Amino acid sequence: MANNESTNITGNKLNEKLVQQKKEVSIVEDTDGTVRLCTSADTNVPRQFVMQRVTNGYNWGAVEQPFLLMENPSPSTLDNNGALDFIESNYINNTSTTAVLNVIFCSTDETEKQIYGLARIISSIGVKRISGNGSVHLNSITMGVGYIDSLGTYYERGMKEMVTTYTTTADAYVERTTQLFVNIQNSFSTDENRLAAHVVIYAHVDADTTGIVRINLGRGLANSYIELVMR
Repeated sequence: MANNESTNITGNKLNEKLVQQKKEVSIVEDTDGTVRLCTSADTNVPRQFVMQRVTNGYNWGAVEQPFLLMENPSPSTLDNNGALDFIESNYINNTSTTAVLNVIFCSTDETEKQIYGLARIISSIGVKRISGNGSVHLNSITMGVGYIDSLGTYYERGMKEMVTTYTTTADAYVERTTQLFVNIQNSFSTDENRLAAHVVIYAHVDADTTGIVRINLGRGLANSYIELVMR
C-alpha cells in the first residue's frame, strides 16, 4: 500500500478497536407454549412506565382512558392545567378503614409483549386534613399489575398490600412515597390487551374530622410509576 498502512480482514485499520457486544442467550416459553431464544437485552432490562393523567384520553377498551402508563412523562406545561398533576379522593368522613381512592392506569404501548417476574411499583401519595380537630389516618395501600382487554375489563395478575400507620393533622398536603414489589406468578401477553397498573388507597378519619388523599402524577416528572420486565 502506498502509505504502508496495514489493514485487517474486516477492512479496519490494524490497531483500530472492534467493539463487540456480548449477550447471554436463554430459552423462554410463552404462555401459548411457543419456545424462543432471547438475549439478555430482551429478558433482563426492565421498562419503566410513568403514571400520568391527561385531558384527552387514550381510546382503549371501548372507553377513553384518562389515566395512563407512559414511557416518558407528559410535558410539564401540558394543557397548562395543574389539575393533571394529581388525582384526589372524595372527602373522607369514615371513621373506619375504607377504600378512598381506586385508580387503574392503562398503557398506551400497543406492541405485543410477554410480561413476567417482579413488577416494582412506586406511588407518591399526599394526605391532609380538610376540617375538624382530629387526625387523618392512612391505613394501607394496595398495588397491582394486570391488563385491560378490548372490552375495557381489568384483569389483575399480581397484587400486594402495604400496611401503613401514618397519621397527620396537617392542613396542607404531606407527601409520602411507597414502594411495592408485585410478583407476577404467571406471565401474560399484551396481545389484544393493554398493560395496566392498579392503585387502591385505604384511609379513615377521627370523629368530626374530614380528610383527603391524592396520588401525585406530576407532568414532566416520574412521581408514580411501574417498572417491569417485558419480552
